[in-house]
Amino acid sequence: MYYVIQVQTGKEEKVIEDIRRYKKHEETFDVFSPSMKQLRKYKDGWKEVTVKCFPGYLFVETDDVKKLFEDLYWIEGFTKLLGKERGSDNNFLPLNEDESRVIDILYSEESGRTTEISDIVVEEGDHIRVVSGPLMGFEGQIVKKNLHKRQVTVKISLAGRGVEANLGTNIITKI
Repeated sequence: MYYVIQVQTGKEEKVIEDIRRYKKHEETFDVFSPSMKQLRKYKDGWKEVTVKCFPGYLFVETDDVKKLFEDLYWIEGFTKLLGKERGSDNNFLPLNEDESRVIDILYSEESGRTTEISDIVVEEGDHIRVVSGPLMGFEGQIVKKNLHKRQVTVKISLAGRGVEANLGTNIITKI
């Protein structure tokens, strides 16, 4: 199950390193900060760069959230574990099945938890058709498009909230 951790923005990698170093128990868990590849224009052309998708947030896949929370308590830069039920001291809610599936599709372990660039075709009226890449099947969730920056914004649900994630695109053709 996935849980979301809020940390100080800009300290995501240090917190990940501290969590992996500090954990005192044998159970393993996967902690990561989702990122994306995107194209950025520089003086000498377009270059591929990698940026954070959710600055200030980490995702953890674990079956023992209580041990995780005990470890996180001592980590500098940890702010809170999201999804706590009201009136409860230690009942944390994981991402639901649909939210977990989105995380697995967009930020898979095979890709190093980094979303690749999707190839798109821009049709009449700036309608976008995804030809290949992780955005396949998410066309209906695109809420913004910035063709100049080669980015689209997808609205997804995480921890019961609507969250916008920017994803990189490569324009194959424009009709």
